[in-house]
Amino acid sequence: MHALPPLPNDRGSKPQRVAALATLPLFWSLKGKRAVVAGGSDGAAWKAELLAACGAEVHVYASHAELGDGFLDLIARGAADENGSFVHHDESWHDGMFGNAALAIADCDDDREAEALFKAACAAGVPVNVIDKPEFCQFQFGSIVNRSPVVVAISTDGAAPILAQAIRRRIETLLPPTIKRWAGIAQTIRERVNGRLQPGAQRRAFWERFVDRAFRETPEEGVEARLMVEMDRLATPRPTVGRVTIVGAGPGDAELLTLKAVRALQAADVILYDERISNDVLELARREAKRILVSQPSRDGGVQDGSASIGALVRAGKRVVRLEAGDPATNANTEQEAAWLGKLGIPVEIVPGVADRRHRSAWEEDDSQAVIVAGMAEQANEQRRRVAGH
Repeated sequence: MHALPPLPNDRGSKPQRVAALATLPLFWSLKGKRAVVAGGSDGAAWKAELLAACGAEVHVYASHAELGDGFLDLIARGAADENGSFVHHDESWHDGMFGNAALAIADCDDDREAEALFKAACAAGVPVNVIDKPEFCQFQFGSIVNRSPVVVAISTDGAAPILAQAIRRRIETLLPPTIKRWAGIAQTIRERVNGRLQPGAQRRAFWERFVDRAFRETPEEGVEARLMVEMDRLATPRPTVGRVTIVGAGPGDAELLTLKAVRALQAADVILYDERISNDVLELARREAKRILVSQPSRDGGVQDGSASIGALVRAGKRVVRLEAGDPATNANTEQEAAWLGKLGIPVEIVPGVADRRHRSAWEEDDSQAVIVAGMAEQANEQRRRVAGH
């Protein structure tokens, strides 16, 4: 397995680290900032409630007669965030209301009024959103999953709001309510962790274990003290040794990757892949991971040279993922490579992939339908026993 030097005419064929984005997702702190809302409708009230929940001082411009019951109730209840507040101005919007505003929201009766408000906000340099009038919006609101300080927002760029709502419901079921408390603990200990653990492998190891615990346990009394003990243990100097994980990429469909394969990709420092690996699979990898395009495994040698290169990365403390098409647990070349790495004293883990029943990858079957079956569990177990023996 040899690394291929980049060729000038091949640079355009390299996969993008990020696919094209319809909009840029941003998370904007509004604590203590002034925001303006024009209009007294229920839609305007909901936007005002969101702004105040972020700690903004929300100035509402609408006559008292315009304020709906929802808005009146909201002002009476106050903001969810202790820093948030509402200030009602019993008047219609005007150009002077944009002074020192971080952003502006409006609910306008017609396009003429919407255009006038939009131009006034733009002239004042204030980002503006006119509800239900996308042509007069500089930003959008997405569907929200609130486990603050964990906040998930979903946008379809206005194409299908009901789809965003459906996605939100799915995510709601995946994020346990206790994730809010774990995130609060992370905020509390973050500075101590940064001061005690070195950037890179030490910190990442701590936070990966923290995340595993957050999805598995309920935070109990004394959890911070136990986390500090674990932090001190990780801070103890020890030889830096990486590891190798050979991951089966299956027939190229990212949705067929196992959860264990995804976790390996998201923990990797270096990812070795060949031209058969799809961009969708690579998209699941950690953004900071270095990606190296290598030649396809062959039957006529090259394993020792490739394994030696991997060995150098591992001895430098890198976590290396070798992405292979199909199911590496049933591949003779993988067995040979794992055995050679074992002789070098390098720990190897093989993550089976979804395989084609006829042992041909989907890339080689453009005009026929691949029959997908699960990787062969018994052979995978046998492979692990062989690797463990070296």
